[in-house]
Amino acid sequence: MLSLIIIYMITKREFSLGLLKKVLKAIQEGAYDALSIALACAAAGIIVGIISLTGIGSKLADLIIGLSQGSLLLALVLTMITSLILGMGMPTTAAYLILASVVAPGLVKMGLSVLGAHMFIFYYGCISTITPPVALASYVAAGLAGANANRVGWIAFRFGTVSFILPFMFVYGPSLLMQGGVSEILWTVAVSIAGVYAVAASVVGYMKVELNPLFRGLLLISGVLLIKEGLVTDLIGLAILAAIYFWVSRKALVSKGVTV
Repeated sequence: MLSLIIIYMITKREFSLGLLKKVLKAIQEGAYDALSIALACAAAGIIVGIISLTGIGSKLADLIIGLSQGSLLLALVLTMITSLILGMGMPTTAAYLILASVVAPGLVKMGLSVLGAHMFIFYYGCISTITPPVALASYVAAGLAGANANRVGWIAFRFGTVSFILPFMFVYGPSLLMQGGVSEILWTVAVSIAGVYAVAASVVGYMKVELNPLFRGLLLISGVLLIKEGLVTDLIGLAILAAIYFWVSRKALVSKGVTV
């Protein structure tokens, strides 16, 4: 911070009382902006402290296995929630270390590959930074933009909805983790990109033109079909996406006065 002030003084050649006022104002605004982040870190610290004091951390893996009753999908959902909570307000490395030692063993016991289990918990530990109520990355962005922290957090969560689906793709499509033949990996990656594009367009509601609720629903279905493993579902999803893309492209050209 001091170096920034010195660089500003050198480049702007400003050594007046006005500069001192600007510095004091910046310090004041910085203190106000830090409040929301400090509160978020305090709330996250309470959660982590409870886990360490009660010793529930060592039992989480067995608890997830017991509650899932052998259902891998339910176990993944429970792991997702646990990873999001434990990752709140923590840097990436610390979040991963806690999750790798507490949660990942449960997924491995249920038959997941070590790489798949660790990528799953690592991803959700990182994406907790845009997950309310402790969305630290969103709060920092709100401070920079001078916007409402809670509103920015929920908008980031909505726009990042597709990101919450990706870890499930790691589990049900191991080719995304470069496990399998070359052709299988290339096909899975291409189809997954199309699926993520479809879901993102559905969430945002825009693909060259504004989309009506019907097309947004169809794009969501298309994205889910593309994300799900299987040649039949992939082809159906691609067909829906291609049809909608052709229609919106034609509508975009017509809106620009181009005869189609």
